[in-house]
Amino acid sequence: MIDDFKTSKALLDKTQAFADLNNYRLAVQSVPFTPSPTETYLKETFLGNETDPPGLSAESSDRQDSIYQIDIFTPKGQGGKFAGQAIANLLKIEFPRVSFVLNDGVQKVQISNVSSTIINANKTHNLTVISIDLIVIAVNA
Repeated sequence: MIDDFKTSKALLDKTQAFADLNNYRLAVQSVPFTPSPTETYLKETFLGNETDPPGLSAESSDRQDSIYQIDIFTPKGQGGKFAGQAIANLLKIEFPRVSFVLNDGVQKVQISNVSSTIINANKTHNLTVISIDLIVIAVNA
């Protein structure tokens, strides 16, 4: 059975380490957060999905295709429209394609693709979105 907690915790820990190293605050899913209009900050969201057994037996491993999203908010007027893309490029190094975020012998979380898009967020911030596509496999004993 796939444990979404283990998956989201592994991703959060990796993102939090990046945020701490670069002095960014991280808005965590379901936790109240009030940003300053002049700060660069990150926001994370784990978008789990339905679990499918690739095999026909009850002992078959479970597979889930999920998305982990990191939103990069950069203040307008500081670094221009593409300031978030520079941070996105650093995050792509932290989350390389085909790498494992978690591999504990029971559950594996592998990155299958990483992409980014620049979006106009609001009056104070530009938004760059990183989408990290995941393949999650859990071994059923």
